[in-house]
Amino acid sequence: MRRKDRELSREDGLKIIDECEYAVISCVDDEGEIFSVPISPVRVGESILIHGATAGCKAKLLQDGRKVEFVCVSFNKVPHLNDSELEAIKDDGKALGGKVFTTEYKSAVAKTRAYEVEDEAKRYEILKILSQKYTAYAMSTFDVAANYGLGIMKIYELKIESLSAKAKILPKVAKG
Repeated sequence: MRRKDRELSREDGLKIIDECEYAVISCVDDEGEIFSVPISPVRVGESILIHGATAGCKAKLLQDGRKVEFVCVSFNKVPHLNDSELEAIKDDGKALGGKVFTTEYKSAVAKTRAYEVEDEAKRYEILKILSQKYTAYAMSTFDVAANYGLGIMKIYELKIESLSAKAKILPKVAKG
């Protein structure tokens, strides 16, 4: 990692994965082309769990231990200074770059290996965990949806091999 001052712990990286709404996975296909797709993940232990259709690139690629890079962001914000704060640094290029023309963020990158989950009981449990994260309000109807959905989807486990995380959070300016 180039910016060691922004490096976070492994635990922080796992928390970023847990808090992200979506992520992007990338891998190289059999023809050497890069395949990337946004996904809705959930993490359990050292595994990132996702689902997808039974056909298409994701279904073809995410199996047999293929290397997959997982990238997520749990926080992203452009700072907004008030008029007096901006006036105070308007002639300082370094301050402007670090306090105005920048982005605060928390991100994580995991190198993983992808496997299709084929055990029916495990597929059901993973779909339930995914559903609880994204549609907790509707879990009273989960079994009906799962009975239908599991027949038309694949479930994947991305086993984390390495994880890095970093953040840039600007210090809060005291008001007053």
